[in-house]
Amino acid sequence: MAPVEDLYERTIRPLPADQRLRLATMILNDIPPQAVVDYREEWTEEDYRDLARATWGRVETEEGGRV
Repeated sequence: MAPVEDLYERTIRPLPADQRLRLATMILNDIPPQAVVDYREEWTEEDYRDLARATWGRVETEEGGRV
């Protein structure tokens, strides 16, 4: 079991629901806004470049570098 899951199972899960909710609120409030993922529907130029880079990387891997 991963350390976070182990911590949850041993320490957090046994707590009463109100204390778990309080802890969850504390954790979420501690995350800076810039750490939140932007789920916009439209793609940016950077998104298109990342897609192209990943696609060509996949092609090169599958084709053994014969592109």
